[in-house]
Amino acid sequence: MNDELMKLAKETENDISDIIKKIDEDCIYNSKKVIDAFHKNNLSDMHFNGSTGYGHNDQGRDVIEKIFAEILGAEDSLVRSQFISGTHALSVSLFGLLRPGDKMLAISRKAL
Repeated sequence: MNDELMKLAKETENDISDIIKKIDEDCIYNSKKVIDAFHKNNLSDMHFNGSTGYGHNDQGRDVIEKIFAEILGAEDSLVRSQFISGTHALSVSLFGLLRPGDKMLAISRKAL
């Protein structure tokens, strides 16, 4: 690598040092949130055991959902590897809430 390129790399590193510091602080904060949620919910190796796939008495799934809710500041969570997109998750929710013949009204407006 030539000297000019090394100088440019150092200047760039100095220019973005505040951004990198903020990213590092965010990583530490979020890592602490995750670890605290693990501890609060007593996550252990037993929660990673296999299950029947039917969700009956699946302690691992129950604990991971509590952990997600804790980290995201939500009342509850639904964590499934089978949801492949946001649209899929929304359609599953609507199929669960709406019965045949029900009507759903979706109202929106243009941004001002």
